[in-house]
Amino acid sequence: MINACHRRRCQSRAHGFLLVGLAILAGMLATAQAGNRVVAWGAGVVTNTADNNDYGQSVIPTRLTNAVLVAGGWRHALALRADGSLLGWGDNSLGQTAFPAASNYTAIACGYLHSLALQTNGQVAATGDNGFGQIEVPAGLSNVVAVACGFYHSLALQANGRVTAWGTDTNPVDYGSDYVSYGQSVVPAGLSNVVAIAGGLYHSLALQAGGTVTGWGNDVYGQTTIPAGLSNIVAIAAGAVDSLALRANGTLVAWGDNTYGQTNVPPGLTNVVAIASGGWHHLALLGNGTVVAWGAGVATNVYVGYGQNVVPAGLTNVMAINAGALNSFALTGPGQPWLKVPVTVVSHLTNAFTVSVPSGHGRVYQLVWANSLTNPFGGGLPLQAGQGGPLRLTDPLPAGPARYYQVKQW
Repeated sequence: MINACHRRRCQSRAHGFLLVGLAILAGMLATAQAGNRVVAWGAGVVTNTADNNDYGQSVIPTRLTNAVLVAGGWRHALALRADGSLLGWGDNSLGQTAFPAASNYTAIACGYLHSLALQTNGQVAATGDNGFGQIEVPAGLSNVVAVACGFYHSLALQANGRVTAWGTDTNPVDYGSDYVSYGQSVVPAGLSNVVAIAGGLYHSLALQAGGTVTGWGNDVYGQTTIPAGLSNIVAIAAGAVDSLALRANGTLVAWGDNTYGQTNVPPGLTNVVAIASGGWHHLALLGNGTVVAWGAGVATNVYVGYGQNVVPAGLTNVMAINAGALNSFALTGPGQPWLKVPVTVVSHLTNAFTVSVPSGHGRVYQLVWANSLTNPFGGGLPLQAGQGGPLRLTDPLPAGPARYYQVKQW
């Protein structure tokens, strides 16, 4: 979550707000620093052992520099560089890291054995396993601002707030009871105003502008049954059979399967600014640049006990997190868990305040206000999805007492 550190006063006059001045920090990872470094732990710390899950997915290539995003699948990983190029490592047996060489990528996501990459033109590239049609991007899909992967299905969020999904249901293949269709690619009718998406094993989640969450697909463990009263949500993540949500106040809510303690949010956990879910474990990034993990990882079960919930000692200056099915990733760099980007345009209208800020694909933004610097910032303004360019954030309320503004990003 990104907060402003400089605030100037908007004073009321006969013709509305007179903008004395305003400076806002809008955090995004699109401006990379040479010191950015990817750290990984869990499965894949060695390559090609007798263990079917060790494919080197946690062995970061030495040639990886200037990373701004990282994503993990079952046995593979991708990184997005500042120049818009991709680098993949780990298992590539089905071409899951084999994207065409280019410098026009803006966001990435990894499924079980497939991957998605968003391009600057708003179109989606996909590669890897296609046993369920998960890389068959629907014809005509455009204006995409975020992508997400389930294990065997894919999701795309468009600039108009609509969600498109494919895989599993759209190309069903009978591999037995372990591979079944739960409607995870059937987007609920009327779902709109979506600002973020997430995919699990057989379920999907969507975060809407009002801070509410919608789920669909497999609900055997209650992973799509949204807890009563869940509101003020600003970020979502999906494990294999559970779900996680971040509230605007920096606290978490988890629901669904708890076989490995993955819904046991650590007591007293606050000041969370980002979340990520692996198969059966979760990560939380705190405002001080440290990471908390819980769920599967302790070696009490051979299948999931790879230490993916054991954060490396001394890990600090983390700016972003991601999780593969059985491993974890952190992007570290100078400073706090965000980079500061100046406001590009500041303007005001007679009966509203509008600001334009740089935005990143897959990020969620909110303009909030307070009547006094001694009051908490809030205002209940709708969330908006980052679209990879200037994003206009507006307080539509009529002119009134002095207000102080902030932009927050998750």
